[in-house]
Amino acid sequence: MRRLLDRLGHPEKDLNFIHIAGTNGKGSTAAALDSILRTAGFTPGLYTSPHLVDFRERFRIGGVPVHGKPLEAELNPLIRIIQKTPTSLKPTFFEATTALALKIFRSAGVDFVVWETGLGGRLDATNVVQPELCLLTSLGRDHEEILGSGYANIGREKAGILKRGVPVFSAPWPAEARRILAARAKSLRCPWKIVRPLARGSFFLEGNHQRQNGALAVAAARYLAFPEFIVQRGLKKTCWPARFMTLRKNPVLVLDGAHNEQGVEAALQTWKTKQGRGPERVIFGCLQDKAVKPILQKIRKTKAELWAVALPGPRGSDPLTWPVTPDRFFRCSAEAMDEERKSPKATLVLGSLVLAGELLQQRGVKVA
Repeated sequence: MRRLLDRLGHPEKDLNFIHIAGTNGKGSTAAALDSILRTAGFTPGLYTSPHLVDFRERFRIGGVPVHGKPLEAELNPLIRIIQKTPTSLKPTFFEATTALALKIFRSAGVDFVVWETGLGGRLDATNVVQPELCLLTSLGRDHEEILGSGYANIGREKAGILKRGVPVFSAPWPAEARRILAARAKSLRCPWKIVRPLARGSFFLEGNHQRQNGALAVAAARYLAFPEFIVQRGLKKTCWPARFMTLRKNPVLVLDGAHNEQGVEAALQTWKTKQGRGPERVIFGCLQDKAVKPILQKIRKTKAELWAVALPGPRGSDPLTWPVTPDRFFRCSAEAMDEERKSPKATLVLGSLVLAGELLQQRGVKVA
């Protein structure tokens, strides 16, 4: 990654980064902070992944995905460099995308870059920047096959984005991970603070878990000395698709991008809080790298009818191999949603942002 940036003239230089790592809530935190920055009159760059429908969603300038000539102007030279790079040294897709984001934001002259990690932190492609501030969202035991087993190992990887002397705001972490964070912050002389969730009703996105994500965005904005009315106005204007998103009101149909055990639990709890009982039907599809058994067990406890959807591509998990047997199987999301329209019930769709993106595209919902 550093070799690629060197060939590109180090586009990461002279940009003001707010680096975000964690298991759950990175995108929501980033979206909230981006909204606050725009409300304060700044033009931020926002880098997130994955996209839901359109690749350009990953690169937003002033809240708008980059389009047309500005994208081509940065992408074409990058492609030529990669084509000339020996096979053994070629960047991964995410590394190339991250480099592209840096080129786009530098050319646009953005005021801040809200910079979301892809996976982990210490070895993530995004960890080549010198941030002004680091934010750490809540931890879950996702991607343990890559990050290591247990909260201590996961926390160590996420805390790998810390840089010497750079302030850190963190969601509450499990004790074993918090000890790792405290030790790293001390060794790097990073001022750090645990941020508690916002009060109920103070964040635009649905769900109690979003109060924590909003709190991190607020902490960052207050650190930047924004007036409180700007902070609150920006927070309430936050829009982040596929996060407990109501697609139909009667009977209710909700789409949520939850894709790990903690995220699914939060979505189910949000449903119960809003509806007073569990969903009648859950439509679920996931990728192969997910620990599907505990997720499906949580869904089964709701007594909801479970519909399984096979996701496209080699990464999609085959429902026929799941340790918990669904009530119905569908070869694709379109087939499942066609059947859902014929017999509508109070339905929650979750399991993957890939699945969420397919549904939004099918329904013609604009996310960019």
